[in-house]
Amino acid sequence: MCPPFPDTNPNNPVPGGLLGTTYLVYVDDSGDESQDLLTALAIPATVWADTLQAWKKFRSWVARQFGIHADTELHALDLGTNSNAGRGQLPSLEPGDRSKITRAALSTIRSIAELRILTEFAPVPEGSGGLYPRLVAFVEEFCKFHDSHAIIWYDGTAESLARSTRATHRSLPYSRRVLEDPMGYDSSESHLIQMSDFIAHSAHHAVLNDRGIGSADSYLRKHAYLKLLPTVDTPGHVWPGGIDAVGFPCFAQRLGIRGYPQKHDEPPMKGALVSHSRGSDHLGEHFVLR
Repeated sequence: MCPPFPDTNPNNPVPGGLLGTTYLVYVDDSGDESQDLLTALAIPATVWADTLQAWKKFRSWVARQFGIHADTELHALDLGTNSNAGRGQLPSLEPGDRSKITRAALSTIRSIAELRILTEFAPVPEGSGGLYPRLVAFVEEFCKFHDSHAIIWYDGTAESLARSTRATHRSLPYSRRVLEDPMGYDSSESHLIQMSDFIAHSAHHAVLNDRGIGSADSYLRKHAYLKLLPTVDTPGHVWPGGIDAVGFPCFAQRLGIRGYPQKHDEPPMKGALVSHSRGSDHLGEHFVLR
């Protein structure tokens, strides 16, 4: 439930997504040794082709400007390290290039008004929060509110991941809104999983900034995810983590991230900044049910 007067957003309750449709949902994670986040990018079927085309145009711009071929996996973390991390060699990036690419990526996402973003958080090391069942429940709630349905794809191809995510879906009730078993993707083969990676990574840094961890002097920390939140002029893209007494969505949690602290007057959590590293195992070890 939301507090009587949520103070995190002047535009309460926010308008929702499209009604009576099917959402194609792409899931990716982010985090570090102090926090675990899992983000769903919900794309209405009616704008799926437009969304893919917009991202392809963004990738064509990246290829022209920075020499990163459109078929090379674009991973948000790699932009900051010039590392390939097993995902295809990136050319060396000049200072400021990461910010330019991130700004353009988020601008592309914001350009499609119908997209919705749902994120779960746990104050535990990345991959240990058991967030997938919580995120599926969140998507169920979102779809029920919009009289819609959803099909989910996620980052990862490990068999252990397939078993655990299937178990989550098959435990849903007969009235379920999330349809079918989920499907795992190698993120290098999906532009839309890579799009959700940018959102998850920006959410991770927005939470670090909100917690007062690390330097705040960057677009990624101070602005990227926040530009997806509602303002007085736009409903934004982030679907909030709470429902008020009459059933409308509202921002009970900071940043609209479910599981993030509800008490708006509590001091920021403190902790040592540990770099987010995923290597090449994708979400394969992150969704195993505990």
